Amino acid sequence: MALQRVIPPLPATERGTFCSISCDKAGERLLYCSGTNVIWRPVANSEKPEEVFCWKGHVKKTTCAAMSPNGQWVASGDVTGGLRLWGAKGEHAQKNEYRLWDGTVKDVAWSDDSGRLVAAGDGKEVRAAAMIWDTGSKTGEVGGHTKQVNSISFRSQRPFRVVTGGEDMQVNFHQGPPFKFARSHSAHTNFVNCVRFSPDGNWFVSAGSDSKLCLYEGKDGEFQKEFEKPANVSGSFWVCAWSPDSGRVATAGGDKKLRLWDREKGAQVAEAAAGTALADMQVGLVWASAARLVSVCLDGRLLSWDVTADGLNLAGVMDGTQGPLNCLACDGKSGCLIYGGTEGTVAIASGPAPASGGYAAAPDAGAAATGTLKATVGKGIQHILAHTERFAGPPEAWVVSLDDCARRLGLEGGDLSGPVELKEFVVGAGWLDAAESAIIMATGKKSFLCVDCASASLRWSKPEAVARRPTALASLPSARLAVALEQPDGSVGGVASTQFDILLFDTDAAGGAEGVVEKACLSKHLAQVCALRFCGDGKYLASGDAGNKILVWDLQLETPTVCISDWAQHTARVASLDWQGHKLVSGSLDQQLIFWDADSPAKRVQVKDAHKGGVTAVCAAMGGFASVGHDGFVLVHAA
Repeated sequence: MALQRVIPPLPATERGTFCSISCDKAGERLLYCSGTNVIWRPVANSEKPEEVFCWKGHVKKTTCAAMSPNGQWVASGDVTGGLRLWGAKGEHAQKNEYRLWDGTVKDVAWSDDSGRLVAAGDGKEVRAAAMIWDTGSKTGEVGGHTKQVNSISFRSQRPFRVVTGGEDMQVNFHQGPPFKFARSHSAHTNFVNCVRFSPDGNWFVSAGSDSKLCLYEGKDGEFQKEFEKPANVSGSFWVCAWSPDSGRVATAGGDKKLRLWDREKGAQVAEAAAGTALADMQVGLVWASAARLVSVCLDGRLLSWDVTADGLNLAGVMDGTQGPLNCLACDGKSGCLIYGGTEGTVAIASGPAPASGGYAAAPDAGAAATGTLKATVGKGIQHILAHTERFAGPPEAWVVSLDDCARRLGLEGGDLSGPVELKEFVVGAGWLDAAESAIIMATGKKSFLCVDCASASLRWSKPEAVARRPTALASLPSARLAVALEQPDGSVGGVASTQFDILLFDTDAAGGAEGVVEKACLSKHLAQVCALRFCGDGKYLASGDAGNKILVWDLQLETPTVCISDWAQHTARVASLDWQGHKLVSGSLDQQLIFWDADSPAKRVQVKDAHKGGVTAVCAAMGGFASVGHDGFVLVHAA
């Protein structure tokens, strides 16, 4: 199975702090942090697997990353004070790991010769450090702050200099190497969030929560001036970035605006608003090339801006999800992938091939969006149910969330309608009828619910439909329903019961609640059944459990019987299953995907380390299979 497409998560963002995003020296690759991973992707946002990379070496939440100017190495920090050095090429092997302090590493920067590193953050005594990159040898002291250091920057031209800004409202200037404190500036009246040397080394700027942008001389660190504030400026400046020619500075702020400032004039020359909602707050910024800025919104969106002589024009939006993913479906007609997770957002990625460039068109570009759409539910996503190619209605999917509601999701505009209040926790959902006009659900209260899609309302409910709490559900529309149950309470001879039943029902959509009739009980699993799936022609039912076992049941016999019982190559709970014809894919918490063939049971293809933290959902897609996991990635494998 060849990896065909990779959709990475958006940067992790947090209200009240800036988002670390950087690019390589050529301005071609963006680097940012997401969970415990460091991700790079092209500025052009291609979803080709060879152009998207995820480094998985950290075990704690990552906070900052920067590539060396020579393109050979990456330095990345995390919340434990760890700084890791790893290769940007080849096998991306880790070169070294340094423990700088006990708190977060907030910022990291390289010297232009790629020989030195500086880092800043939140330690008890040490809050910033300068070192030789490959040995970790300290090259002087970078101090003078009494609170967390938010930002650090390295002057690459000789004589070397380092500047820091912190929550003590100070901008400190250090000479070296060996580096030592030289002077401090108190121009800011609130937190200093970002400091940056200009590319030519002649200047540096500081941006703070007081809406101030200040300019200093680069060699001696003398204060030059505060940039003139526009009348409408408000909120924090979270981050700043220099133009490649050192003539202008861009800032990203809490007032949802990007601003361009002219260094010589000491004043703003242009501004652009990203929107008016809280999610539009600008918390990250990188000046990738002379004509291109990329900014980060509070909800993780990456905005691409054309930089012109007249100002800033929004060129495109890179949208998606943040955080772990646990739901995935594929629309049978369009090939769109629909996915969501614990952050309460659901995304729609166009298919079957990614759009050229990957960005959705800018709102004022006069063209339809071709990239990823996103809708916000506000509660964690539990289930996503997409239509097959047989569906005759409009392009849509259904989303079930942790607020015990179901909503219709329009696939063309990403609009949500509803909600349908279910008032019970939904364990699983599937189509009840062949026309896909009704959804049947099993709930944590042992009930069956039926949602009418046309009226977006609850059609019927069947309380106490099963004897024990369901753990998984699968449906074969207008034919069968399978529901797995928890083990019975109690024990036999002091040993807990291993009776993990799967109930088979015949379904008649026209018969209402009485049309769901139990026909058989399947009892071969020795651990809780976590995943169920019928193949499309109804010949097989696959079931996976909390151990590592997958059973395939032959449903064409009068009494359903296990026909494949030796699929046990996973080493942890089987989280999800799906069929493509008689080919099956399984995803597990052991981070593996395994591709099976019911017609050739001895054949299998394993994809190890598919998703860091575990695979949470799989689905048939685009002639192959797609998967999501705790790492926030969407992977598409060609058959």
